[in-house]
Amino acid sequence: MKLDKLRKRLEREERLPFLILDLVNIRYLTGFEGSSALLLMTKDGDYFISDSRYEEYARSIIPADMEFVLLKGPCERTVGRILKRKRVKRLFVEDHSATLFQAGLLAKAIAPVSLCEGGSPANELRMEKGPQEIEAIRAAVDLADSCFSHLLSIVRPGLIEWDVSIEIEYFYRKNGCRKSSFDSIVASGPGSSMPHYITSMTRRIEKGDALLIDMGCEFRGYNSDLTRTIFVNSVDDDLRRIYGIVRDAQERAIEFVRPGVRCGELDAVARGLIAEAGFGKFFGHSLGHGVGMEVHELPAVKTGSRTRIGKNTVITVEPGIYIPGRGGVRIEDVVLVTDGGSEILTKSSKDIHIL
Repeated sequence: MKLDKLRKRLEREERLPFLILDLVNIRYLTGFEGSSALLLMTKDGDYFISDSRYEEYARSIIPADMEFVLLKGPCERTVGRILKRKRVKRLFVEDHSATLFQAGLLAKAIAPVSLCEGGSPANELRMEKGPQEIEAIRAAVDLADSCFSHLLSIVRPGLIEWDVSIEIEYFYRKNGCRKSSFDSIVASGPGSSMPHYITSMTRRIEKGDALLIDMGCEFRGYNSDLTRTIFVNSVDDDLRRIYGIVRDAQERAIEFVRPGVRCGELDAVARGLIAEAGFGKFFGHSLGHGVGMEVHELPAVKTGSRTRIGKNTVITVEPGIYIPGRGGVRIEDVVLVTDGGSEILTKSSKDIHIL
């Protein structure tokens, strides 16, 4: 069904043959979970290209009408041989997944066939989630919520940030997750002012710290993403005020989520509120992103984006304020776009936690 949907779009837009290199897109379209594969879609058939390590496995899961091609030598030459038989004049390729070097090798191998930018149509199809995908994301979000609840019971002054990150990883694995969605961010004190802080293996959490925790897990092939900022023993008036501004901005933006809204408009709701409070220059990243088979995928909820969000799209809403050398606050929920608005999948409380 997913392949058929993509094929109809490529036929309509006259973008066949089309070469898919992104392994996540290949998994989305075929179920293949290995580390080496290409998918070549042509007007009269599809070709799954992989090496001998995956031949038996791939043949067992790809559609019956898809031809398996055993890779012999460089992959671009294998593609070239298939195209030569097809006598086509051009090949479209996913332009987000090929490096300049790979594109150069491919262009040389398929000559005189022209290599053309094909956009990212499979990534765009992935924005609309099906019922099973939504349930898998719900389960991943529930596990992240449970993990955060567990952390509230163990975090205390003197713990090393790295030990907290290990606890997160252990919790996820123990509860059936394949892996974390990304390296967890455990940022205490001044480190919380760095949006993508690298968790320290030596810094101990101190009394009076803001503690920003950004984490997620992959469950049944789908991801979650959760950020909460908590405070250790106490919170001063400045950070308490900042926390309130970030929470207001996040909740205001979520209220604005509905089918048809442009991502840039959604970003502007939160960004405008933070700017009005005098902290505009301290919110530098985008408001959010899509969540699904990858923890960061389309749509990009960012300034100026004209992409419209649709029903059954899953996004994050995660504004933040970061004061260099002082500390920062970010609050992030996973949100499902519904017929009449949205459903917040994340259930962790956004009340101020002072441990």
